[in-house]
Amino acid sequence: KRKAAFGSVGRRIPYRILHVINQNGESLGNMHRAEALKLMDQHDLKLVLLRENAEPPVYRLMTGKQIHEEQLKRAEKKKASPKTALVQKELSFSSTIAKNDLETKTKQIAQWIEKKYHVKVTIRQTKDSNTDMFMLFDQILETVSEKATYLSKPKAIKEGVSTCVLRHMSEKELKTHQKLEKQKNSITKTDENEAPKSSEFY
Repeated sequence: KRKAAFGSVGRRIPYRILHVINQNGESLGNMHRAEALKLMDQHDLKLVLLRENAEPPVYRLMTGKQIHEEQLKRAEKKKASPKTALVQKELSFSSTIAKNDLETKTKQIAQWIEKKYHVKVTIRQTKDSNTDMFMLFDQILETVSEKATYLSKPKAIKEGVSTCVLRHMSEKELKTHQKLEKQKNSITKTDENEAPKSSEFY
């Protein structure tokens, strides 16, 4: 069923009883369509269908200017939405991937994450390979951990094939990650500084 464009429905109302809202957004309650059309004519307004699936369907009395403003608002929203649509990139390789090849793939993942893409990584377990695929996923994440986190954690999708999806961290997650890293580093430094002192006792 084609979704009708936002605008005046004129006098074509297929429902007998409607829930009507006036031009100020106040509810006028349920009424017969003839009564709603009478109000429309009296105040020189237009009827706009707001919620067709409600019981009874919701219509609003609006001025031509209100309809025009709402149409502009919706058009702007529609125009902005493709920008927020997330692109998913995909990479797949076998569990016996060479170290330098894995580094190249990880760099590619980092570049995509930087551009805020979601990255689906698929690893195929080769015969006679004892490589832990989940360790490989963690290794990749560790390399890009300053920017990325799991959108969906590694899981086996079929025998010998595992996959995960990485995403860019939100600002809040990045701040938390940086804070934890700082704490970790300061603990390491403290341990290093204290190590020589303890040797004095021997």
